[in-house]
Amino acid sequence: MAEFVKNMVSEADKRELHVIYAQFRQGGEIKDEVCRAINKTRLNTFSVSKSIVSAGVGIALDEGLISLDEKICDAFEEYVPKNASNNLLDTRIRHMLTMTTGLKEPLFFADGADRYRVKDWIEYFFNAEFDHAPGERFLYSNFNTYMISCLIEKRAGVNLLEYLRYRLFEPLGIGNPDWTLCPKGHVHAANGLYLNIDELGNFGEMLLHRGEYNGKRLVPEKYIAEATVKHTDSPGKYGSDYLNCGYGYQFWMTPIPDTFLCYGNYGQFCFVMPKKDAVISILTFEGMDWPKLVNVLIDCAKEL
Repeated sequence: MAEFVKNMVSEADKRELHVIYAQFRQGGEIKDEVCRAINKTRLNTFSVSKSIVSAGVGIALDEGLISLDEKICDAFEEYVPKNASNNLLDTRIRHMLTMTTGLKEPLFFADGADRYRVKDWIEYFFNAEFDHAPGERFLYSNFNTYMISCLIEKRAGVNLLEYLRYRLFEPLGIGNPDWTLCPKGHVHAANGLYLNIDELGNFGEMLLHRGEYNGKRLVPEKYIAEATVKHTDSPGKYGSDYLNCGYGYQFWMTPIPDTFLCYGNYGQFCFVMPKKDAVISILTFEGMDWPKLVNVLIDCAKEL
C-alpha cells in the first residue's frame, strides 16, 4: 500500500494518461503521493465542485435555510415563465441533487460556447424545456448544481463561497478559496472551485468520517450518509462504464461496494473507501482520454 500511488501512476503512464498530482491517504495519514510540479498548486476541480456544493446543502439543511422537498419555482417565482410546464413546477431540490429534474437537454457545461455568451444563467434555466416528470430520468446537468447554489445564496444573503468560507473551507485548511463566478456574480458551483491536492484530500477525509474533520463536526453525519449512497440509476455515456453504477446527491457510485467518487472533467477525482479507511485523490489535466483515468483509479483500488 505504501507504493499505491506510484503503482497507479505507473499504470496510467503505460496507457499514455498524464497525472500531475495523486495522493493516497489511509488511517488519517498521507501514505503515498506523486507531485509532478514544483508546488502543490491549485487546479480547477471541475465537477468535483458539485460534491462540495452537496456538502453545503447538508449544512444549509441543518441550518433550516432550505428543504429537500421544496420546489425550486417557489424560491424563484420572479423567474418562472407564465407558461411553465408542470414538470418544471414540480421540480424539487432533491431532484436537482440527483440530476433527475426532467430537463430535455443538459444545457451548457463549463467550456461550452453558451458559457461565454449567456448573461443570466438563472433565466436561462427557467426557460429551458423540461420534457420529463421530475424523478423520472437521470440527465447530468451543471444547472441543477448551479441553481442549488443560487438558492442557498438567496436564503443566506451571501454567495456560496462566502457561506462556506468559515463553515467548511477554513476548517478543512482551504484558506482564501478560489471559485469562479457567473456573469451575475453567483458562484459557478458546478465547476470552477480551485483546490490543491492536499485540500482535496482533506475534503475526502471529511467525507470518509461522515462530515467530521479534525474532531470537528462540519456537515451532519446523517446527510453525508444519505448523500453518498445510490438514489438513482446513472445510465448514459459518461466516459467510463464505471460511472453507470448509480448516483447519490452529487456523488457517483462505483463497482466497488460501499465506495463513492467525486468526479471532474480532465481527471479530477476524490475516491472514498470507508471500509479501507482510505481516500485517493487525483488532480491533472488529461486530454480527450481523461475518462480512462477512472478505469485506472478503480482497477488499482480493487487491489487494496
